[in-house]
Amino acid sequence: MAGTPEPIIILDGDLASLVALACASDEAVSIGSGRTPGPCAIAWLPNMFGDSQRDRSSACDRQIALYNARRLAKSEIDDAFVVPLDRSAETPMLFAALAHAATQGSPRVVWPAHPGRPEDESAIDLDLASSIIDRSLLVEQLARLDGGADVSSVSIVTPHADLTDRQLVELAADLAVPVKTLWWWGGQSDEAHRQRDRWLGLFRETGLWKPAETVTTGRA
Repeated sequence: MAGTPEPIIILDGDLASLVALACASDEAVSIGSGRTPGPCAIAWLPNMFGDSQRDRSSACDRQIALYNARRLAKSEIDDAFVVPLDRSAETPMLFAALAHAATQGSPRVVWPAHPGRPEDESAIDLDLASSIIDRSLLVEQLARLDGGADVSSVSIVTPHADLTDRQLVELAADLAVPVKTLWWWGGQSDEAHRQRDRWLGLFRETGLWKPAETVTTGRA
């Protein structure tokens, strides 16, 4: 009996995609999963993150190695997809991910988009959550209409679309994810500092990070 092909996971070097990668690794080694031996997932980092792209790429390489995933090689699909990071970029990103999945024979794309609210760790942004779900469904439906047989057989899953920041960190703690591989850990940019401000308190509460473990910030 043939095993289930590995999924494509859209990575960005941040917590939600790291958790998705850890979940794929757990699934790959679970008894009765039906997965073939080999990489737990195919990892794709879209070229859409501007100044943080290089740091995210390095972080993804570390995470991919730790979880026995396979990084997707750059192709013509990527050459056609270079856009700034905003909500308008997500639709072409998902179409590109579906195209990658079709070429790799992957049955699904994992989009670990997360609607947590930085100002409230126990709430989600309802509009963003709805947008994540609606966008994935609409892209999937359009692909089935216009994308041909290979693309139309691929599904998009959004495993974190209803999780608060606290729930995501609790899941990360259950999986014992290596948070020091996150792209912003030790980064010097304003964006990296904002991410640390958002997450480190929750990491400390759940035991993912201990205050004695120094985080280099690059600021005096």
